[in-house]
Amino acid sequence: MTRIAIVLSLFTLLLRAQEPTADPDLSCFSSLELPTRGLFAAGAGTSGSVIAAAEIGRGGKLSKLRLTGGNPGLQGEVRVAMNLSQFAAKCHGQTVKVVFGFILEDPPIDHIIPPGVRFVPPNRFELVFRRVKPSYDPAPSSKDPK
Repeated sequence: MTRIAIVLSLFTLLLRAQEPTADPDLSCFSSLELPTRGLFAAGAGTSGSVIAAAEIGRGGKLSKLRLTGGNPGLQGEVRVAMNLSQFAAKCHGQTVKVVFGFILEDPPIDHIIPPGVRFVPPNRFELVFRRVKPSYDPAPSSKDPK
């Protein structure tokens, strides 16, 4: 029974050794686009953090992106930024992990303004947005009660 446990443990270690490692080595970015456009984040409703694990493919292209945490609005903001980022070809086969912390502050304002950005080593970026007021359509309904 212990032989089986040892074989299974070794097999698990071998499988993990073949997985790409998530490394906070930001030198694998040729250029990192930060999620500062605010189109999704300022109206996301809540603050939160999104962890982006970017797997780098041939020629420095993004081959796979895994996003965890946050809500769909915050993840959408990060997805756009990561797809606009460029990666170093020397990092082919590696996975780079970056954490984006979104902080939404009150009082809400009428339009999106650029966020404050702070880098927290080794791989965290904190983005402070002003919350945006919900927009209402002041046009009357097409159903006119006569």
